[in-house]
Amino acid sequence: MKLLLIFVLAFSLYASDGKKEHHLSKDLSSLELTSEQKEIAKSFIKQYRVEIKAFREFKEKMEDEKERLLTREVLNEEDLHKINEAISQKANAIESRFLVQMHNLLNKEQRKKFAHNLEEWEVE
Repeated sequence: MKLLLIFVLAFSLYASDGKKEHHLSKDLSSLELTSEQKEIAKSFIKQYRVEIKAFREFKEKMEDEKERLLTREVLNEEDLHKINEAISQKANAIESRFLVQMHNLLNKEQRKKFAHNLEEWEVE
């Protein structure tokens, strides 16, 4: 059974998702950046990662708050909505800031390639 699970996982990693070329997650090498663009992109990605780490900690605290709300005798839907909205707003702000930075850095062709793998940069 374990061998079957390993085989299925390995196969899913190498299975084609309909894209023409193999692409590693968050790999910008296909964009053919100039050395100057690479340095700038590195700084954007470094800041993005810092923000994602802080976001995950924030989200965890908000999830704890949701759990606390659910243990109450009465659940206030507005409080629950505020928590969900705060999580969503923070994720959107991080993602939008990063995407604007990358858009400003890349040329037209690079943007097309970058957009092709946009889901990799979504904040969750």
